[in-house]
Amino acid sequence: MANHAQKKSKKLKLATLIIIILVLILGAYFIYSKIINTTETAQTMQGKTNVKELTAEEIANKLKEKNKNIGKIIIYNEETDINELLGRPNQYTSKATFEDLRIEQTNQYLDPEYFSQEEIEEPIGGTIEVFDNEKDMKKRKEYVEAISSSMSALSEYSYGEKVYLLRLNHSLTPSEAKEYEEIFYEILNNY
Repeated sequence: MANHAQKKSKKLKLATLIIIILVLILGAYFIYSKIINTTETAQTMQGKTNVKELTAEEIANKLKEKNKNIGKIIIYNEETDINELLGRPNQYTSKATFEDLRIEQTNQYLDPEYFSQEEIEEPIGGTIEVFDNEKDMKKRKEYVEAISSSMSALSEYSYGEKVYLLRLNHSLTPSEAKEYEEIFYEILNNY
């Protein structure tokens, strides 16, 4: 009979332990849900969710309004993107390239036998890329910077914020690039 009482006591202890574990798990889930809901509410109050992101075209046009050195702007789609990345997984969702009138547009000297018409006509100045999320933007920025640092001819300025990446040709002086950087951040901060 003592053996039976010990087994019953062990089962009762095990059942109590299981209940305690379940209560702890449910409590942790409840607290986690509250934290997530509080964060989402705070973001909504700050206007950070369900907000349409600016497109690369919209940013390029806003840059051109504030910087008179921008000439031609090309807006890409998934068929015209020279890099064939637009809309692909983990890549940019919109892209625009613009001409800076202070830079000689030397693409015209590219040999059409080796380069496409799009590459020859692509303006030299800057590129704006917009991503679905900040993680993808940062990966692209790191990739571009790695290539840029490997060859001086490919070096460029790059500025990333949220889901937006501004890339500028190395022919711009540091002060000219700084102008773009300041306008870029102003556009994003005022949106």
